[in-house]
This record gives sequence, structure tokens and C-alpha cells, in this order.
Amino acid sequence: MLLEESVSAAVQLFVVLFIAFAAWAIFGRKAAGFRRWIGLTAPTSRSMLVALAIFIMWLVVKGALFLWPEWTAGAAADNTVAGMLRAQGFSTETVAVIVVIAFVKTSLTEEIFFRGLIAKRLIAGFGFGIGNLVQALLFGAVHLLIFTIPGGPAFTYPLAAAFLFIPAIGGWLMAYANEKTGNGSIAPGWIIHGMGNAVSYPILAFLL
Repeated sequence: MLLEESVSAAVQLFVVLFIAFAAWAIFGRKAAGFRRWIGLTAPTSRSMLVALAIFIMWLVVKGALFLWPEWTAGAAADNTVAGMLRAQGFSTETVAVIVVIAFVKTSLTEEIFFRGLIAKRLIAGFGFGIGNLVQALLFGAVHLLIFTIPGGPAFTYPLAAAFLFIPAIGGWLMAYANEKTGNGSIAPGWIIHGMGNAVSYPILAFLL
């Protein structure tokens, strides 16, 4: 499982980087170098403290969601990451798999795509307020796909609102940390996202 997930994460990361590089080559080559254009730069020290504060706030919000049985059942359905981990069983290999999925396959690739490629272009075009709101809603909307996977949760409006708006709020805060405190680096968002997934996956898979 570890080898399979590592290869899958590497392929997904390559695809996202290829898309980002192609977009830069077409639209952004004259504006800045690729790393700066996409946010693969060093963050500020302050931004990492902001990232830690946002992560702690996330723990409080997720702690409340973990008390909602319908949400936890949906978030840990058979074909979700948590469901897959639960089926695999807890082991040292599973811990390594969680690290790969949490920090590379989900958070790093999604941060490059949503906060690097999409958010930066929307913010540049429409300003921080509108641009960040739109990317956050797009990020949240992607999480509604959980209702389409085999074995996923049944659609209800309260669940749909949770799966849409909780990630959307997180996406907004991650872009805020990047753009307002991190000098445009996507590292703060990546740390928030990665740590959040690394905590939620094992809780959903093995503790609830």
C-alpha cells in the first residue's frame, strides 16, 4: 500500500506541476519566474506562526464536527481516504501512508493547484477579497464530490453545507496566510492543510 500510494502521490504531484508550468509558460512567463508565480518560495517566519494559529483554530472546528455522527460517517465512508485506511488496519506502514497522503498527495498538490495556480490568478485579476472568496468556494465545491463516490454518504443539505463551507473557510484562511503574511509563499497553507489531514485521517479511520 505504501508503494502504491507513494507512486500515486508522485504522479499526481507531477501532473499538477506540469499543469502549473504550462499555465506559467503561456500566461505568466513575462511576469515572474515560475517558482514566484506559483508560490514555491520561502515563507516568512511570521506566516508560519499564523499557520500554527490557524491550525489550532481548525482543531477546534473539526473537534465539533467529530461529534456529528452523520458527518463522520460520510467523511469516513468506504472509498474515502479514512475508509481506505480503516480497511488497511493500523500499522507502521499505515502511519507512513498517512504522511504521504496528508502532506503530498492531498495537501501539496491541492495547495499548488488551488492556492498557487488558481488563487493567485484570481487575486491578481479581481483583488484579494473577490479572488480569495472565489477560489475558496471552488475549493469547497470540489469536496462535494464525496456524494458521487461509490459507498459515499447520502446527500442532505446540512451535510452538503458542511462539506462545502468548512473546506471553503479553510481555503480562504490558507490563502490569507500565504498572501497576507507569507510573502506569496504557499508553504503556510501547505503546513495548515498537511497537518490538518494528518490529524483528521487517523481520527476518522481508527478512533470514531
